[in-house]
Amino acid sequence: MGQDSVFIVRAEYFEGFDGDAWVSVSSQDFDDPDNEEADWVTVVLPEEMGYTHSDEDIMMYVLHDIRIRRAVVGEVALHNMGTVCISIPIPVGSADTTAILVRAEGDVNKWLEHIRNGMVALDREIIFGR
Repeated sequence: MGQDSVFIVRAEYFEGFDGDAWVSVSSQDFDDPDNEEADWVTVVLPEEMGYTHSDEDIMMYVLHDIRIRRAVVGEVALHNMGTVCISIPIPVGSADTTAILVRAEGDVNKWLEHIRNGMVALDREIIFGR
């Protein structure tokens, strides 16, 4: 079983779900990968961001920290260890730290686009509720 995801998706984007509900990306087959299946790029968040920033603002903060190389690259998803952060999985086998960060930047941009389109939201309970 994978890690708890920090993203939730509108139910209407899943077959068999109706209404305005949100579904955790970690449900069904949408778990973040297990630690041995991914490297992780983690950006630690100030706790107050949970009350003062929108999902888009938080992801822009994550993107900025990755771009300026103020992110942690490791083998563990820190968001499952009680750290207030967002951890982005990168498939194992990326060439080096620079390649991992470039991939993370691209992935964050994709999640940011989904947030802006209203398809995805951050699971604030996973991020800030620990």
